[in-house]
Amino acid sequence: MKKLVFLLLCSLCFGIVANAQKKRPLPAKQYVKQQVQQQTQQSRLSGINQPKMGSQISFTYSSKGGPLAGRDSLSCVIYMYNNYIWCIDDVPINQFTSEKWQGKYQLPTDCAFFALSFRTSDLDNRVVDNDDQNASYVFMTNKDGKALPGGYTAFATFRCPKRFSICDYFKDFSISDEAVLMWSNKEIQNYPDRIPSYIDIYMQNIKLIAGNNYPKVINHFFDMAKKEFENNEFVLSTFENLYRFTVKDSVRADSLRNAILKNFPNGSTARATDFHKVENMAVKWSLCGLKPESTDEEKSKGESVLKAIEDFYSKYPYADCIKDPHSEEQSYMYYNLSRIYGTYLFDAKQYDRLIASLSKMDFNFIELSEMYRWNIFRNWRMHIVPNDDIYPVAKAIADKMILKRNDLSNMKTEALHYSPKEAQLLLDYQFYERMGVHLQLLRDMKKYDEAISYLKYLDNETLAYADAAVNQARYDIYKGEGNDKEALEVLKKSVKYNAANTEIIKALHDAINPTSEAAFQKYIEDLKGDAIKAELVKEVKDNLKSVAIPNFQLQDSNGKIVNISDYKNKIVVIDFWATWCNPCLKAMEGMKLAVEKYANDKNVVFLFVNTMDNGYKGKAAAEKSLERRNYTGLNVMYDMQAVGGKEYKKAFSIFAKLFNSSGIPRKVIMKNGKMVYTAEGYDGSPTKLADEINCAIELIRKMK
Repeated sequence: MKKLVFLLLCSLCFGIVANAQKKRPLPAKQYVKQQVQQQTQQSRLSGINQPKMGSQISFTYSSKGGPLAGRDSLSCVIYMYNNYIWCIDDVPINQFTSEKWQGKYQLPTDCAFFALSFRTSDLDNRVVDNDDQNASYVFMTNKDGKALPGGYTAFATFRCPKRFSICDYFKDFSISDEAVLMWSNKEIQNYPDRIPSYIDIYMQNIKLIAGNNYPKVINHFFDMAKKEFENNEFVLSTFENLYRFTVKDSVRADSLRNAILKNFPNGSTARATDFHKVENMAVKWSLCGLKPESTDEEKSKGESVLKAIEDFYSKYPYADCIKDPHSEEQSYMYYNLSRIYGTYLFDAKQYDRLIASLSKMDFNFIELSEMYRWNIFRNWRMHIVPNDDIYPVAKAIADKMILKRNDLSNMKTEALHYSPKEAQLLLDYQFYERMGVHLQLLRDMKKYDEAISYLKYLDNETLAYADAAVNQARYDIYKGEGNDKEALEVLKKSVKYNAANTEIIKALHDAINPTSEAAFQKYIEDLKGDAIKAELVKEVKDNLKSVAIPNFQLQDSNGKIVNISDYKNKIVVIDFWATWCNPCLKAMEGMKLAVEKYANDKNVVFLFVNTMDNGYKGKAAAEKSLERRNYTGLNVMYDMQAVGGKEYKKAFSIFAKLFNSSGIPRKVIMKNGKMVYTAEGYDGSPTKLADEINCAIELIRKMK
């Protein structure tokens, strides 16, 4: 009886809002029909019609007139509200004309609402078309035209991004609060028994209605809810959060939390409470790691942190966390704790304990990947720990990553941001990067047979040959095995995918013994795939600019002041770098190839600007850093201090403000006071970087 009273109050509360509407809303069936008519008239999407529960949808999408016009490689994702939970999936689409795609998708039987989103395949520079607000979304209906459970709620909240952050679907569109309440009222009228499933949304709507009376109103709702839904942690924790963060009633919030912890000792509230305790303990004792030189007291505190993390994993298995859709967002806790745990043990040289934990604590892929990056890659790259000590842990983590590489654990921490296909691609990027480091470690240790045993897992050729340093390791491994045939194939594929360094180019030259340098250059160009070349040209064209830049000054290697305006009518290639920036120094190999190509071209000038370092007074350190890597003969310049400034970044700051980024390496090409090209970062391929600069220069020559 009390439950009926509670639900009646809910319905009445929203009924007041619905009755206050000046215009009677359309019945759901008529509204869906109106949607379809709007879709036909305005939308770039057609064919959705009026989907029924569990039906298969078929649609046609036209990119004409939208942000994806002229794009060839598109993908489609679908956002769904299934049983009051948001989820995302991929939808296969096929292009059948230059600007039209077709797709089909089987809807789950519990799907009450869906929205389609079309996008480019490039995750780094993703362009999205959500068809504005022209009906690329719709709720399901039954045979009577009534929305399925959750349909009205999804239709209300999805279209109101100003209040409900579901996904970045709309740019400048949001329905009114009145519309939200109207559609929410339909949900309550049709499915009052499902209120516990969306109590968080429901209470947000109550706040809209109650206004300043919300603190009083919430007490009435909670008094009934705690009796009717005392066994529902999601309902109770929703009220606890409201009391704590909205009403600011910490006394009642604490009391409610204590009750939740008592009744749900292994629930999401208990998990969050214990996580914060452990994390705060680790932060408080951050200087008390288990290093060999630590004091007994420090070791005791560090051991307490490790034991607390192990207990957390034992009490709250990761599998239980992601199984409950209401606690899935807590998966970040495991990532944070695994970073602390792995670093503590590795720094303490407790390698056997760390290896044993990999199975006992069942780390997911992103946890394992981060453990490898921080503890293996860092210590190997910087020669902090001997390879013989690194190897057992590296092998154990690498073998576990192979088993977990498809677990989509990054989707748990990036809800609705990536589809399964997109999330898997990001995991693949990490997997290939970590395996690339592992190959280099095994190469350094001359464990050639073992290294070759890992190659079967690198079955995506495009990703496998994307890094010149890894390609070099592959080549060295086969040469170490005496397998010249496979070694030559590595050289060819390195060039094919434009991920080669000078050593690879030299080895290929020696292997084929060309009749002339011209013949060798032709051989190199023929090896590169047309798709690779076309992609590079497109990438360069996308980065072409025409932005006026005020004159700025630099200091040359003799301390002389140089004005950028002095290089009139010349193409000026600027490479911003620093001695502390490892990617900057690695990229120098590719830049040196570009310098050599234009060595006799007086209309092209290269300036290697040392920035965010020590300016001209740091010349000795800068030159030593370059000479150590055999980067000689480069035209090195030094950034200066702004008036009253401390850092040597006066010139670079001009560009950093334009990009809203201070990342280096940063390539800038200027001509007659204008920035005509720019690109940030380095992807690990010297030959690709050289080709990029070459392509940009030649395109700029043709610009008027």
